[in-house]
Amino acid sequence: MEKEKNIVDFRGPRRKTKQLSKDKKFKLFSNIRMPKLLSAMNSVKNLANSEYYTYTPEEKKKIMRDYKEAYRAMNAAWEKAGKEKKASNKKSYWEE
Repeated sequence: MEKEKNIVDFRGPRRKTKQLSKDKKFKLFSNIRMPKLLSAMNSVKNLANSEYYTYTPEEKKKIMRDYKEAYRAMNAAWEKAGKEKKASNKKSYWEE
């Protein structure tokens, strides 16, 4: 007897994207990911409501620090996107 997996299929069937062009993949995945991001941000925003939640200043600082770090990393990826990578003069790990 097989065990049933306890997985909620919220995405629907998996899509094959290998044959899609890069711009179609971008539009497809951005249409999936952006609503999720905005929903998650709204959920975290709701945590600030002191009528429903209590938190310490340290907990607030940690959430804000992690949010800012994730935002900076995402922003850096967008800034770096499409730029040529610098060729390394190193031939191996051990060469100085």
